Amino acid sequence: MKVMVGMDPIFRRLQNKVLWNTVARYASFRDAARISKVSVCEILHVLNRANGTLEEMAKSCPECIEGQAKEPELKQVAGWDVTGAEEMDLRDREAAWLVQAVNTLQGMSAGQKLLVRTRMPLQPLIDRAEELGIRAALVQGDGEVHHSFFCEQGGDWRDEAKDYEKLDVRGMVSDPFDVIMKKAYSIEEGGGFILIQTFEPAPLINMLSAMDFEAEVEKKGEAETWVTFHKKASATAPQSRSDRVPVVIQSATPVGYPVIMRLLQSKALQEKVEIKELKVWEETEKHLGWIVNGKADISFTAVITATKLAKMDVKMPAVFVWDNFHLLTRGYEAKGLEDLRGKTIHAPLFREAPPTAITRYLIRKHGLDEADFKFTYGTPFGRPERILRDFLQGKSDTVLLREPEASFAIAGLDPEVPSSVLSFHDLWNKVNPGYGSFPNAGVLLKGEFIRKHPEIAKLVMQELEDAIEWVNAHRDDAARLSFDMMRNKQSDVRLFLDRVHFRAVSGPELQDQTLRYLQFLRDEEIITVDLPEDFGKMFELGI
Repeated sequence: MKVMVGMDPIFRRLQNKVLWNTVARYASFRDAARISKVSVCEILHVLNRANGTLEEMAKSCPECIEGQAKEPELKQVAGWDVTGAEEMDLRDREAAWLVQAVNTLQGMSAGQKLLVRTRMPLQPLIDRAEELGIRAALVQGDGEVHHSFFCEQGGDWRDEAKDYEKLDVRGMVSDPFDVIMKKAYSIEEGGGFILIQTFEPAPLINMLSAMDFEAEVEKKGEAETWVTFHKKASATAPQSRSDRVPVVIQSATPVGYPVIMRLLQSKALQEKVEIKELKVWEETEKHLGWIVNGKADISFTAVITATKLAKMDVKMPAVFVWDNFHLLTRGYEAKGLEDLRGKTIHAPLFREAPPTAITRYLIRKHGLDEADFKFTYGTPFGRPERILRDFLQGKSDTVLLREPEASFAIAGLDPEVPSSVLSFHDLWNKVNPGYGSFPNAGVLLKGEFIRKHPEIAKLVMQELEDAIEWVNAHRDDAARLSFDMMRNKQSDVRLFLDRVHFRAVSGPELQDQTLRYLQFLRDEEIITVDLPEDFGKMFELGI
């Protein structure tokens, strides 16, 4: 170093102990040449002369003897989005600023970005960053060099995880999924939360992993499991939390859970929206209050229910569940409706509700007498979950069930006990040959939400279609993702996914099929349907 100090005053600064320990010891001769007015060859000549090794240098570096040494081109790496990065403009400062730059690097935390502007490339700074586990990139141009750094972890997140907010869901009466997902969507990169549950929620862990969460599971007791979720930082800058649009989502039926679970994993949606509320109703009818009061931006609901909202400011631009209902028997076989005569059919909701109304229509159209069939309901309503339990426990032998409860009932039947399944699709097409499928459930968007956020509304529809395609193509993965949410075994959910009919339909095809179905229900006096003249516009996104 004493020899180099005599060559250029700038090298004297490298004798600073702090500077040497932080940066200078990483520097090469080419780096020294860049920060001084001395060429690499001059440095090599002076040092080798002092060491008495000029002859050896001539053999290994003949280009320096001939004065033809060339500066190698620095590797240029395209940087990432530096939005929100801390900046250090050091283009006109002396070498001592390197200590400040390195100190900043060493203090970076998870998700933090740093942009350093200089007149020349500083490979030692990049080398030090890489040693710290910080990603580095270098871009040159127009007499200015940008060194960009990105800290993915900033140490072990587990050291700070003990201070994460705790979410204890063990005492919740209803399914805590919506509460957990709302919490997950509120977590910033580098943060996390601790979920306290009675068991290890494997599907939830799997789902949040696709949302860039890491998880640590610790069993604290027989019925106490702690899952620490930490959201990893990403190199691309997400939209700031204040710019994300708050969204309220609700579902009135579990049939769409696999699709909803996949939809919530959408990174495109995560960057644009923040889940303000996510409600999954056990009492199907209660979701109507949220729609009427304008609380829900996105609702997953039945098509017939949507007809009651035709005069409201809502749109149903897509239907993704078709058919959906089945009559099941236990303890005897039924080849057709005629075999159900004299039996008591346990039905959901109430007498005038669509499931029973359509069943009565099918009985009449098959030439049978309604008086030969008895229906019973729960108090105050027939709940599919209760109907399913009673059926599997042998308390009833004939039930009317939607999906997924119909599939769960089939999965739970004793193969030694006679049973049968009559699908609405087959019964309907037997008396209406060639009719095909009829719409069952779709996605409903609040009109105000569409007008205020048209691009997000379009994105929701696109991501919904992608989610449906994924579920249909990856049924094993979809079952793993949703079986806990659906409160059933993974194998039962897999059976359900083989039986349910998911298909995203929108545009003119949706209008034609839905209007045909609703007009049929009205004309056949199956249910009372009030269709305004402009009812078809309800199925247009309108943007």
